[in-house]
Amino acid sequence: MRIPGLAQEYERTCQDCGHAWRVPKWAAHPRMQGLPMGGGGRGMAAAASLPGMAAAHAEAVIEANAKLAERVAATRRCPECDSEHYKQRAVRS
Repeated sequence: MRIPGLAQEYERTCQDCGHAWRVPKWAAHPRMQGLPMGGGGRGMAAAASLPGMAAAHAEAVIEANAKLAERVAATRRCPECDSEHYKQRAVRS
């Protein structure tokens, strides 16, 4: 559900060339999923040692986060000069 007044898009302005482009909220503030807890909280090593279904779930989370990171990385560079230096502001409608 969309809440009026909350930004759904963000405008990024390149600090090197001045070009402006818009990105959706999911790209401006990505929400990565957390790994399932287990194995004493040892992070990736714990995910590899989890039994059966938990390990499969951890792999699915890791894969989903990697895909999201790739999509977000595509919006981080200026389309004009390929710079990663930008300022970002919310666009409210």
